[in-house]
This record gives sequence, structure tokens and C-alpha cells, in this order.
Amino acid sequence: MKMRTILKQMLGLVLTASIVVAGATSAPITAYAGEVAHIEKSKPGDLMPYDAQNPIPESFNVPTQVFGYGGEYFVLDAYNQQILHSKNVYNAPENWNVMGNKLYRPHALATDGTLYVAVDTDNDRVVTYGKNEKGFQVVETFEGVGIRPHYVTYDQTTGFFYVWSSMTGVMYLYQRVPNTLQLQLVKAVPVADLYGAYTRSFTIDGGYIYFPSMGKNAIYVVDKKTFKLLAVYPVAQELGGMVQVLHIQNYYYLVTSSDAAGDQKKQAFVRSASLAGFVPGGYEDASALMGGLDGVPYYITQLEDGRYYTPVIMGYYTLPYICRFEVVNDTFTNVKQMKYK
Repeated sequence: MKMRTILKQMLGLVLTASIVVAGATSAPITAYAGEVAHIEKSKPGDLMPYDAQNPIPESFNVPTQVFGYGGEYFVLDAYNQQILHSKNVYNAPENWNVMGNKLYRPHALATDGTLYVAVDTDNDRVVTYGKNEKGFQVVETFEGVGIRPHYVTYDQTTGFFYVWSSMTGVMYLYQRVPNTLQLQLVKAVPVADLYGAYTRSFTIDGGYIYFPSMGKNAIYVVDKKTFKLLAVYPVAQELGGMVQVLHIQNYYYLVTSSDAAGDQKKQAFVRSASLAGFVPGGYEDASALMGGLDGVPYYITQLEDGRYYTPVIMGYYTLPYICRFEVVNDTFTNVKQMKYK
């Protein structure tokens, strides 16, 4: 059961909820989500034709992820409340088409090759899409997926879609019913230490799952199978606004949008030889490896071509853009910054 009370504050809204999940605490928690956009929600059956034009062509607005599958690219255009798609990742925003709309700040997308699963973050829900001869069509919606489900990935090893509730510290494991487009919830697993601690993403790395927790100012490591807590690595205060941690070859990379105090001018993209190294003196700046960035990456995703793609947001001199790169022997190569204006 979830109860929501909306109270206006100086910089947004306070969302208070009580969640009951087996093994998890039920104390109320508070999240800040900004002004509520009173928009209609997408529903099963909604169809978006392939050539549906982007109605907000001037710019991406806080794009959070670049995803891809089958030669098609997708941008989670979060603050424009939509998901875009294109066959050409170099296209300017006006030349992308709409995959899905009537969303509220969607942050991430995943697919098993048949079904697309999106987190509709500030609607607290999951939306699934099928692809047919007419376009992308909403198959199902799952309401009340914790508070602010922030990230989703498909794990080929287990066959599960992993969906993370950023404020309640619960991982929802979904599986597609064979030979259908139906998604079923297999289980919801709490990471009790992260209840109420804003944690924007997770990374599956072999038998481990990493959680860079902004709310705890630390990186948590759990066993992928049992979700038993294995380690906690404190992070320097200047890296406190964590977005994502990645393990690429011999380094761990950490993306932040601010320091622990919330100063967005102190965003960072850094790397270290170990998860224990994100403390003063233990890491190095990695933004220069991308050719220098005006702004900071958000979610970095490796696509089918082996390259990494990320939106770059919060720049002071340019509009949001996409950056693509490869990593060879811990060196960034073939870096391409796709600036549009």
C-alpha cells in the first residue's frame, strides 16, 4: 500500500509514502520530485506511429539515457516527458521520432529483444511497449512500483528485467511470459540499508550489483543472487551526488551530478582502479578522456556495436547533446560529441 501526500515547498514537492514490501521497513520516507505536471498517462493500446514527429524539436531536455537495439537508437528525453527513437544517432532533436509519450520524467529503457520496458519515474510506474508494423504500442502499465523507479536493465543470464525503486531501496524482478508480450513480477527484493536513501541506478557486474547511493554517500555492493550486502565503500563528499558507477576494463568510473551538498557546479566524471578509491586522492578526472565536456554524462550505456553512449546534460555553454566513445586498453578512442547548436 502506498499513501502520497503532496505539499508545496520552495523548490518542489514533498512526496511522503508508506510502502509495505516483505522484509523491508515501512517507515514513511520523503522524496523531492519537483512540480507535478498534470498530464494524461499513457495506457495499454496507445499507439505511436513510427514517423510521429518530435513535438519539442528545439532541444533534448535533461536526457538521461541513450539506449539502442536492432539498429535503432532511443533517447530518454526525461523533462520533455517522452522517449524518442531514430535510426541515426547523429540526428538533431528535431529529426528524432516519438516512441512513447504521456510519461512523467522517464529515465531508462531496456529490452529483451521483443518487449521494451521503460521506467516512468515520476509516475511511479513501469510501462511496456511492443513493436508492430504500425509503430510502438503500449502493452501494459504497472502502477506503484515503489517511489521514483529510476533505472531498468535486462539481464540475459537470468532472463529478468531488473527495475530499481530509487527511494524505497527495492529491486523489482520482472520476466516476460514466453511467447507473449506479457510481463510478470517474479519478486520484489528490498535492500534494507538503502530504504529512504536516494539511489539513482545500479550496475550488474558478474555476480555483483553495485549501488551508488547519493543518500548514503557510499557505494553498496550486494550479491546478485541473494542480495546479501557484501561491502560498503564511502565516497568523497565532492562526489556525493552520484548517478552511476561502471566497471570498464581495469577501471571503475563514477558519474556525479553534484557534490554531497547538491552544488551542481561540482558535477564530475572520475575513475579509480577500485571501488574503494573514490576518496580524496584515490581517483582521477576522466572528463578529458571524452575530449572535455561542457556538462556531465548521465547514464552511460554500452550498445550492440560495443561503443558507449551517453547524454551530456547540465552544460553551461551548450544545449544537451550525445557523446559516443570506445574504450581500448583503458584509453578512450573514437570520441564523438554530437552537438547540435
